[in-house]
Amino acid sequence: MSAHLEDCVEQYPKPAKRLAGVIDNVCEFNPPAYTLAAYQEALRDVDCNQYGPTMGRRRLKQALASTYSAFYGRPIDGDKNIAVTAGATAAILSSLMAFVEAGDEVIVIEPLFNLYELLIRFVGGTVKSVTLHPPAESAQSSVSADDWMLDMDQLADAISPRTKMLIINTPHNPLGKVFSIRELQSIGTLCASRNIVIIADEVYEHLHYTALFPRIATLGGDISTRTISIGSVGKTFNATGWRVGFAIGHERLIAHVKWAHVLLSYVASGPAQEAAAVAYEEVEAEGFFDSNRQMFKRKMDNLSLFLGQIGLPHVVPSGAYFLFVNISSVELPEGYQFPPTVAKKSWDWQVCYYMCQELGVSSIPGSAFFLDRNAEMGINYVRFVVCKTDDQIDFAKARLEGLRPLIPAYKAAESGRLISM
Repeated sequence: MSAHLEDCVEQYPKPAKRLAGVIDNVCEFNPPAYTLAAYQEALRDVDCNQYGPTMGRRRLKQALASTYSAFYGRPIDGDKNIAVTAGATAAILSSLMAFVEAGDEVIVIEPLFNLYELLIRFVGGTVKSVTLHPPAESAQSSVSADDWMLDMDQLADAISPRTKMLIINTPHNPLGKVFSIRELQSIGTLCASRNIVIIADEVYEHLHYTALFPRIATLGGDISTRTISIGSVGKTFNATGWRVGFAIGHERLIAHVKWAHVLLSYVASGPAQEAAAVAYEEVEAEGFFDSNRQMFKRKMDNLSLFLGQIGLPHVVPSGAYFLFVNISSVELPEGYQFPPTVAKKSWDWQVCYYMCQELGVSSIPGSAFFLDRNAEMGINYVRFVVCKTDDQIDFAKARLEGLRPLIPAYKAAESGRLISM
């Protein structure tokens, strides 16, 4: 993907309109006030402003242990079972560094967060993939993210003697799928039978719109003991600039993750860790998990309803803050002139270019969420995000009105309306 992006940087004319940015998962609002106050207090603490414990500050590890002991239904030891890292990406990379050697295979599930491929290749691993398959009607109507299904036979066939790890992302980026207990049990049982370590990327765990959020690490036995669960303070509290993440797992796994992180980043930010500790200590009293989830659900419903009104089928998420939108029915103006590099690219890139240049709306091409060899699977999609202010989302909706005349479903409905008048 990086080579594709390099092709696009500064080669094309800048949009004439101010962009409605619904492209990146960067929140446009602050973390909750009580966490900001904690951060300000930590900045005045000499100890917080110097190198701290390489394995994480004690207060944060204790806060995480208390929080996740309740979630997991079993004791979590802050010293043995938790590695505090400089962001969740560092937690994933440290886990890969700890267990993957040159030539080892890591299985990913497409569509996928595209950094997985880069991180696996960085440590010398080989990327293998399996695919979530959409319902047959996904091009004609909106479908639930949870109806994108994994073929377990395909997963079993992808495993070889060189397979060392599998990465599962739930809630899923870009679909918003929340894997069910049954799905997680099937995946976990297969991995346990083949001696595969599981990385469970759960950074959006507190943005689930389902009644419950199933965790693969809670399934017990060999599944739990071979799972490394990844969490993000930044994603959880809308504070991605703090760069604090963590990994939770059996001490035999976490011990290696900790030492890999020492080589990678040494320590995470002291003030950010201290503020994160307060964030978890007071989160229940503040009711933040529920209120934040409700806020994002409202934003999601707002944009989702609009997309349906203009005739764009999309994946209705069960978690996270992404909308994966099917653009296969869009009909761009005949003869529209693309720059040469865009003209050679796939449909999703061309639609993204058109929306950026002509409508002033930025988005990510769906093929960016697939490996290059499988990019064809994503060319009928683009991804929007809703981690923006309400004004920004409404601004994007106003700009996206320009797509209405380009969507046959809308044109047909409008034609029928005029005939009946």
